[in-house]
Amino acid sequence: MWEESYDGAFGNGRPYKCEFKKGSYIIRQGEKMDYVYYLISGTCYRTLISEKGDEVIYGVKESNNSFQSVLGALTIFENGLSDYDFIAKSKCICYKIPKEIFWQYVQNDPVALSQLLQMAIGLIRELVDSLQARNEGKVGNRLCKFLLTNSQVDQGLLLVDKRFTNATISRFLGIHKVTVAKILRALKSEGIIKKEKEGIIILDENKLESYANDEGVIDY
Repeated sequence: MWEESYDGAFGNGRPYKCEFKKGSYIIRQGEKMDYVYYLISGTCYRTLISEKGDEVIYGVKESNNSFQSVLGALTIFENGLSDYDFIAKSKCICYKIPKEIFWQYVQNDPVALSQLLQMAIGLIRELVDSLQARNEGKVGNRLCKFLLTNSQVDQGLLLVDKRFTNATISRFLGIHKVTVAKILRALKSEGIIKKEKEGIIILDENKLESYANDEGVIDY
């Protein structure tokens, strides 16, 4: 994507590459954004510190995934300050792109502008879903949706990778890890999931999907 679009745009012929160690901050919450970053290798979390001081994970950024791999893209429409921390979950390599160059690219490409808009709408939808789940007491249903969204078929099994620990899931959903454990136990007792060393195995996808679609409330 950026290799082709920005070849020669910086005067030295290539975008500026930078590397971040696992656990380091790529962007800090409240930081003035003069650049956006395109993730070409590694994975990072988009997090926010709540008013209570808890760190909530609002998304995962994977490498080489078009606009979903751009960090800080939406700040070009705001005051230029990052609303989130972007923390390297693994070693990350990024292209560091001046926001003026990025904005020029977006303005000249209707498809890129459309993708950026879709990303913004997706973020708003996530926040609304989170607030609605808390207000309606449907945190368990939202956890079911999270499991489905983050599951993959592995050797014939529908698996949520072991990197999604109870603590990590709690940070994604903004709920206490004890609550996560209670919900998972309830799902296990219904025969919907089981936990193995590889991660969480989904045994009854249909039942899990019905909970994810708010077709019943989990008793935990």
